[in-house]
Amino acid sequence: MPDNWGFVIAAYGLTAAVIGIYYRRLSRREREVEALRRSTAGRSRDRSTAMRSREPSRTAHPRPEPGSRPPLP
Repeated sequence: MPDNWGFVIAAYGLTAAVIGIYYRRLSRREREVEALRRSTAGRSRDRSTAMRSREPSRTAHPRPEPGSRPPLP
């Protein structure tokens, strides 16, 4: 067992490096998403108020009540 300690330490070191790199990647992507969210916040706010000012579209045929339809064979 004492012969393998070098490999054990190398495995822990490699794992720590991979987790560190992955954490940096997640942090960078979080900043990108936050920047994108801030840049589109003004546009989406203007669009949402414009969409709310219009009346919703109506379908040509209203849907029947669920109890009024005959059951399927």
